[in-house]
Amino acid sequence: MLKRICDPFKHRPALAKNGAGSPIHLTCRSYTSNSLLKEINMKMFRVLDDSAARHHGTVKTVAKVLQLANHLRVNGVKLNSESYEHILSAYSKRNDSSKAYSLLKQMEGEGVKPSREYCQKALQLAAKAGDSTVQAKVLNTMEQYGYYKTIKTYHYMLLCMRQNLELERALETLEQMKEKNMVPGLLSYLSVIDMALHLHEPAVASELLEQAEKLDSFREEDKTLYMRLLRCAAVEGHYALVVSYWKKAVTDCQCSPDEGLCLYILDIAGKHKDPVLAGDVIRTIGDLGFNFRECHFAPLIDAFASTGDIASTFNVFSSMRKAGITPNKKLALPVAYKIGRDVNAIYKAQETLEDMSSRGEPVDVAVFNLVIHAFAFNRKCDEAISLYGQAKRLGVTPNSETLDATLDACIHCKDTELGASIYQEFVSKGIKPSATSLSKMVTLMCTNEDYEDAFTYLRRMKKLKMTPLRGCYFKLVKTLSRANDPRLATALEDMRAYGYAASTHMNEFMDKENEKRENLLELV
Repeated sequence: MLKRICDPFKHRPALAKNGAGSPIHLTCRSYTSNSLLKEINMKMFRVLDDSAARHHGTVKTVAKVLQLANHLRVNGVKLNSESYEHILSAYSKRNDSSKAYSLLKQMEGEGVKPSREYCQKALQLAAKAGDSTVQAKVLNTMEQYGYYKTIKTYHYMLLCMRQNLELERALETLEQMKEKNMVPGLLSYLSVIDMALHLHEPAVASELLEQAEKLDSFREEDKTLYMRLLRCAAVEGHYALVVSYWKKAVTDCQCSPDEGLCLYILDIAGKHKDPVLAGDVIRTIGDLGFNFRECHFAPLIDAFASTGDIASTFNVFSSMRKAGITPNKKLALPVAYKIGRDVNAIYKAQETLEDMSSRGEPVDVAVFNLVIHAFAFNRKCDEAISLYGQAKRLGVTPNSETLDATLDACIHCKDTELGASIYQEFVSKGIKPSATSLSKMVTLMCTNEDYEDAFTYLRRMKKLKMTPLRGCYFKLVKTLSRANDPRLATALEDMRAYGYAASTHMNEFMDKENEKRENLLELV
């Protein structure tokens, strides 16, 4: 039966006002209930489509759709599932997930069976808002209506878990899908991988990414995940993953790491004694045009030193010079620790210097000093002095640290005459002695019975406004105490003035010396 129904949004034969007081246009036309429902649903769709195209405000869109729904009710026409889908779509534009379930209850009250499409949209809206409560209610409703879970259903569930950072639950959900022989889509994998990276779980992310790579839908642009995973693995110190994803991201896909990431990876390479990885990173730093710094080479030296590859280790120092970086004593410490404990390793290091020179390769003064110091530390004084004498033949220009290393050898063999001669040789070449060098001269003079020159070098340091090293004062105090020199009190006072307190060991030593003298007096 036909009835005349006023149709909104048509031409304007008449004006009326809605509940908000705004005028709407009405046109009276003949409709059946079904035709009106179909027409209004189409208009709802157009409102939503127009809103998306014109970027209309969400409030205006929701108001228009609800006005159309109200028009159906006013005319006694029952909304169907499609109508509710459009209403839900309108609420989705303002992320109002609470309406997803309330509309379901409204449909239930009106005897309208929600379509699967409506339920999927409700799940999507709840996922977007991270509303797991609403999503659980919608899933329960779907179960009541016999709607089994599809890949899309699981996808929206995983999206909601991503919003709430429920990684364990997401992994369990992926396992449930596999048990049902359902293959998660690429977007599902990507959402969980993103969550794993956000939670600093590179191993989990890597396992999921390997599964995602097997999908036909995995695209070239998705390989940007390799760099994200590499960064996460580097920050978390996951060595195996760093090696794997450095190859995938940088070597294979030619992605460009930033300098900070390179530093992280260099540190890991050093800790895990991997000179190959460290070398790759150094080359990449150069290729990308970053300015080389000492911190770039330190892990590389550490990595090579740990392998016992002395030649490669020494070559790193030469490479640093070429890059405009001056290697220092601190940088050579890992090498010193490695060869300093093994005399055979020191001889091997000396042979390496000889081989480098014979091949015309530059011998860096830092490694030259290092080998001299290692000989001196192991009381191989003749070898240390001999190597110092070969500086010119090896193409090495000695510096103040060379003097320090050579003086160490003289101290160990207690050869004050040789030490003084070498010191004067350096000074005559215009090499300015450092506080370390002068402190070693004080220590060296204290090894002789006639230690008067120790005060000469102390006065020289004071004149140059240098701070003597603590060790030279300790040696001087012990020497003065043993000799019962009246200048001991002055030396202790000077030592305290420089901020050096007498140690327990030093006090015990002085007490014992006093006790010895007292015992001698008693015997006399």
